[in-house]
Amino acid sequence: MAKFTPPGFDASAARQGILNAMSFGEPTRTDDKAWFYFAKARASTPDDAPADDDHVPFDPAVPVASPDSHPRQQVPCAVDYLDAAGQAITAGDITPSKIVITLMDTEYQRVKGFAFVVAGGDKYLYDKTEPPVALGTIDVWTVHCVAEDES
Repeated sequence: MAKFTPPGFDASAARQGILNAMSFGEPTRTDDKAWFYFAKARASTPDDAPADDDHVPFDPAVPVASPDSHPRQQVPCAVDYLDAAGQAITAGDITPSKIVITLMDTEYQRVKGFAFVVAGGDKYLYDKTEPPVALGTIDVWTVHCVAEDES
């Protein structure tokens, strides 16, 4: 089934408008913005070395390359902070229990499959993704995460 696109709908202008709106709500410091972290890559061995399913060689003399950190990525998105009851936090010293992240289709594809996100200095674990909502030819995704200490 084809998506309905209203006559005169300019997807490029709509996409840029959404990105501009998202940027107004983002923190100014890069470190405070949402960083999406992915699972550590599996260990790797030379292609000709016999190894198990986790790519660990059977021969202990064969060197193993193993990354020591999670790869991470930052994309434009909107982040809403929620308390334990699911109410939006607008001000005060309340520690968020959950976050809701809104992403456009192209940005969602870049972070799909992330393990956790760090936003505002706090770590949130992936919980679930809602089905996308269409805006003309643009899909908008909503991703829910829970604070690490709440899971």
